[in-house]
Amino acid sequence: MFWLIEGYTEEPYSNIYDQVDVDAIFNSERFLNQYINCLLDDGPCTADGRSLKQVLPEILATQCARCNEYQKKIAKKIWQLKEKKPKVWDQFKKKYDPENIYIDKFEEYLKNN
Repeated sequence: MFWLIEGYTEEPYSNIYDQVDVDAIFNSERFLNQYINCLLDDGPCTADGRSLKQVLPEILATQCARCNEYQKKIAKKIWQLKEKKPKVWDQFKKKYDPENIYIDKFEEYLKNN
């Protein structure tokens, strides 16, 4: 049903934020918490955080079909929240996939790619 997502296209996502150092974010509790708060609507967002928040539902629904290689790396890092911060992962799932339609398929995709 991903074709029902508003604005869906087969064009790749913009690479404007591909310069973001995801490893630095995940290695800094302060930066990581800022992004988590942004994605969960619990705090302000940077421009790249807002951009991610907009496309995240589509990324889950399409299993990152429009992602470039770096964006797939970002998706895998976000998935690491499941191990690193399980309570945050549960909040993330409730917000972005409350009916648990996409998350299992997305996790399977990340495991295999």
